[in-house]
Amino acid sequence: MSITATLDTPATIGTMPRTVDDLRQALDAGEWLRPADAALVIGVSKSVVVRMLTADPPKMRYRVKAGTGRHRECHPDDVRREMEARHQVHGE
Repeated sequence: MSITATLDTPATIGTMPRTVDDLRQALDAGEWLRPADAALVIGVSKSVVVRMLTADPPKMRYRVKAGTGRHRECHPDDVRREMEARHQVHGE
């Protein structure tokens, strides 16, 4: 028996990675982002975001997504704050 996906097949198992523009729109809509997605928007590695989440005290608020074990989601305001801080132009 083979499994075949069609255009009508719902994307329940996995979804295509979102672009930075898609993630910024999600952020503007108030969506909580996974650490890897937050890292992409901020412009750092996922490990940097994980260190922000596990710092004492945490530099970024998060919640544990229900039903997924211990998967975390980053607070949209904190992601936006870090994004703006990292993209700030200094000097002239």
